[in-house]
Amino acid sequence: MNAEEEAIGEREYMYRCLVRHVIKMRIKDRDGVYRWLNGYVDSTRRWKKGWNDLHPESNLEKDVRDQWNKGNRGEHHDWRE
Repeated sequence: MNAEEEAIGEREYMYRCLVRHVIKMRIKDRDGVYRWLNGYVDSTRRWKKGWNDLHPESNLEKDVRDQWNKGNRGEHHDWRE
């Protein structure tokens, strides 16, 4: 267990890691992240649900946007208050 995880708890630590990972994905492929979050039609023309469809209670997209606007670019342990 690292210092960040000890300070905030395992669940919150994992969530922050997910936010950072999505930020890194956004840097590499912004359209791909949009599809991952919101869903897309695959090559067989079937709808694939995105994160927001599968987890409607989640604030992931909002938190990614918030962290991005605060200057977080997905670096290890980076979290902006």
